[in-house]
Amino acid sequence: MKVLLHENMSGVDLLFAESFERVILENLGDETVSKIQSRLFEKFGMSLTEAMGEFENIDYVLREFFGAGAEGLEKKFFDKICTIKSKQDKAEKRFTITDKSISQSILKAFADDEMSKILNASIGEPWTIAEILEKLHIPRTSGYRKINFLIEQGLLMKTGYDLTENRRRIEKYKSLFDNVNIDFGNQITVNVQFTQEVAKNSSVLKTVYDK
Repeated sequence: MKVLLHENMSGVDLLFAESFERVILENLGDETVSKIQSRLFEKFGMSLTEAMGEFENIDYVLREFFGAGAEGLEKKFFDKICTIKSKQDKAEKRFTITDKSISQSILKAFADDEMSKILNASIGEPWTIAEILEKLHIPRTSGYRKINFLIEQGLLMKTGYDLTENRRRIEKYKSLFDNVNIDFGNQITVNVQFTQEVAKNSSVLKTVYDK
């Protein structure tokens, strides 16, 4: 199960964080990754996983180690997590999820009727958890458990908040995706389109895919 790795990390950066750390370790090895981790902490005071929320910092350190070759490495790493399916319109890029653990999280969410309703209903305006449960008529016990799963997996992101009469802050959430297409061909393929808000605010997408 994924956990909230950094309080300021959300959206795509949270969704990709654990997979990226695994991929970079598999491709560069313990010794090199340890050096990268040390340099990230020395320069920016953050771990590799935390730096996913500010991917330009990882990009900076990788360029220190690999020069111009860092750009190719980053794309190689992320091709193991997701690839661009369509990029005709920069604001409407579609991605194929190639990482098995992320694909399984998305498949599990959309195979469940209540979680699928939550993700589809929260594409537009953000809702508080109480609003989600009330508007979709989902029982509180199962609803809280499923909403927590979606948040932990990075599929439901925190965006904005309401204030109660006593000034208590209640977080609001939106779906990470504008569209999800699951292709049941020879093998199951998950294709996604992130919301414009997600694409705009993602450190990873801006650094790796907008070059």
